[in-house]
Amino acid sequence: MPTIRRLDSAVFSLIAAGEVIERPASALKELLENAIDAGAGRISVEIAGAGKKLIRVSDDGRGMDRADAELCLERHATSKIAALEDLDRLSTFGFRGEALFAIAAVSKLTLTTAAQGSKGGWRVSAEAGKVLKSGPAPSAGGTVIEVQDLFFNTPARFKFLRSDAFESSRFIAAVEECALANPGVAFSLKTDGRKSLSFPSAKATTPQEAYRGRVRAVLGEEAAEGLVAAVCERPDFKAWIFFSPAERMTSTRSLQHWLVNKRPVQSRTLQTALYRAFRDLRSKDRHPVCVAHIELPADQVDVNVHPGKREIRFKREGAVHELVADLLSRAIAQTRAPMPATGGAAFVVSSPGRGYGAGPAPAAFQEEFLALGSRPSESLSPASGSPAWWRPPYRYLGQIEGSFLVFEAAGGMLILDQHAAQERILFEEYMRDLRKKGQPCQPLMLPLSLDLGASRRAEVLRLREHLADLGFSIEPFGKTSVHLTGAPAVFRKASDLKDVVLRLLDYLEDPAHAAADVGRGAAATVACKRSVKAHDPLTEAEALRLLEDLKDCGDGTSCPHGRRTMLAFTRDELARRFDRSGAP
Repeated sequence: MPTIRRLDSAVFSLIAAGEVIERPASALKELLENAIDAGAGRISVEIAGAGKKLIRVSDDGRGMDRADAELCLERHATSKIAALEDLDRLSTFGFRGEALFAIAAVSKLTLTTAAQGSKGGWRVSAEAGKVLKSGPAPSAGGTVIEVQDLFFNTPARFKFLRSDAFESSRFIAAVEECALANPGVAFSLKTDGRKSLSFPSAKATTPQEAYRGRVRAVLGEEAAEGLVAAVCERPDFKAWIFFSPAERMTSTRSLQHWLVNKRPVQSRTLQTALYRAFRDLRSKDRHPVCVAHIELPADQVDVNVHPGKREIRFKREGAVHELVADLLSRAIAQTRAPMPATGGAAFVVSSPGRGYGAGPAPAAFQEEFLALGSRPSESLSPASGSPAWWRPPYRYLGQIEGSFLVFEAAGGMLILDQHAAQERILFEEYMRDLRKKGQPCQPLMLPLSLDLGASRRAEVLRLREHLADLGFSIEPFGKTSVHLTGAPAVFRKASDLKDVVLRLLDYLEDPAHAAADVGRGAAATVACKRSVKAHDPLTEAEALRLLEDLKDCGDGTSCPHGRRTMLAFTRDELARRFDRSGAP
């Protein structure tokens, strides 16, 4: 037999379908995009059996006549490409076609549709990619697509799916992303007969107002509170970026959404721009909330990098990176300037005569940012050798910038970062309590409500047993919230518990973390929140007490997040730095 052979049409159809339909939620994503391109103002989704039994999507958009209804289920049928050049300027998701064939190849699909103004509709039924029936149907307006028994002819795919709870959470995430991108469209989701989500269409006069309202509805009040809007409106580049200020960052990256030309995407270029803007303002385990809407000409974005079109490539990667980083950095600088902030500030950049290809002017921004007092301090290394400076007597010399405590010790000098030092002290205290008591669950007098958004709530409930093992009792409440009804006694304050629960989720979701890391992350979170802050004044007695407590720590050289707590200079080190031949 020859080594090279032609694949049977049924085989290559299944292979092609597997590239696009990775899991049940992938099919929903394609159907939602079809409905959006049909001009729908209302989209209803119903799933059963985690999408393996049923996915039904109904919309009130532009329907199809008989010819289009039959053609859209054929291989290579499309509405958005007529010539090769169209690949470089795709501006739509595709009005039916393409993905419908891939979904039909691995399911039993029924499409019912009616063209606008027609008295009757049309229904087409297909199984494993082959049309079985095609005939008239009642006209209900718009289109209804039912996908039943997904992967029935490729049973091996089931082995690669995760639990029903996880797969259902992916459906919620798909609807949420589409809702974020299209605030003018109403969405609803039913899961096994119960309503899971409902987003009414946004009524707003500006895109910024519409996007902000939908962000609040999707992310929940907790995550959306205090978000700042950075807005850029140029002829060939528009951006509406909602992000959390430095003091309201979270412990997870799951609250970051990038939408380019209304398409939910993953982009290393955009993510690195976000972290570049926050590079001097966050510790390694804190992440900004971010929902970014980017619009630019279709020929400046390549959406065909991946069959699922989740990954994209910009024609001018460097220019987009610089522009987004500059916009965010300027907005962050404004939030840190003395100004009242009520309901979320907005920072607007508009340059009508300049396109994004020219790039920003980072030098000008650098001067503006440094003027706000954010210049990084000089890095000094602690002296090595004898820890003589730990031995009394100490003499307290004062406080620098309300943040650093200066002591004379053993003829040398010791400088403490007051926040990092107390963070280490409290962290070790909490860890001792957790090891001594385990994690007994202490009921709360009043339940603590956490508004997390629907997809985050589903993730919390999926991990409820793991949280119970750690001493946290979680109960569902409403569509987007949970109630925390019990917690370990060491975490007593409600303000602490919110951050602790989110930090625990971040650790539990990451399989790279060991179980011991979970308690450590929670203890570090509470220690950070309860520690004295930079610019808090301390008396001499408080400063000396802090130094004594730090000395008793198992590791007093750094806070639990890895930042150093002190700089130490022996008398010999001071002499060397001043070019003296010996200690004074």
